[in-house]
Amino acid sequence: MSLYKLIGIKILALIAIFLIAQYNVIALDNFLTTNVSVTATSVFSMEFYTDANVIYSTAVPFSNVDPAESLVYANRRSEDDGKSDTGVVCISNMGVPWYLKIQGVYSEGLFDGSAKYYYSEPVDRNTNQQTDGTLTGSVKWTPIPTEATSIYTSGPTDTVNTPFGTLSTFSFGVDPRGLSAERTYTVSVTYTMTTAP
Repeated sequence: MSLYKLIGIKILALIAIFLIAQYNVIALDNFLTTNVSVTATSVFSMEFYTDANVIYSTAVPFSNVDPAESLVYANRRSEDDGKSDTGVVCISNMGVPWYLKIQGVYSEGLFDGSAKYYYSEPVDRNTNQQTDGTLTGSVKWTPIPTEATSIYTSGPTDTVNTPFGTLSTFSFGVDPRGLSAERTYTVSVTYTMTTAP
């Protein structure tokens, strides 16, 4: 074999080794990118809630009120029965604190403050735990105010509480002193969810 031929084979072998080495070292990548854009709609709403323990929504009946009692419960209710009269679910994804207010308008003949409500810490329906918000007053029977009065301020975890919201439950009682027989009295209760304290 000639020297030229031998050198040529060695050069070809080196080129082959070099090409194989280059092929193993070079990584080839090709990329495509998709950007997924998400925009949520604004939610700031309230709705009534009922279940086996939250009995009423738009009407709470008090029939056959005994005027000798100091506080009368709604029909199908009794003290410490574990139930509530109404439930209100507040839902927001606005990312700002919100407030729950209550106001009553008393019919003629029913003295202001004779209708009372009982309100305790709401429940975050996403976790089924008490919220971290703040009650304005203490947990006790309180006269339904005649001016819109803030009773709850959302906390950090229920300021954005979608999808299931924050459940506030209310029990109502009536002081029957001075009520006339055969007459119907009403208190129109308004709940307001607002960003204004």
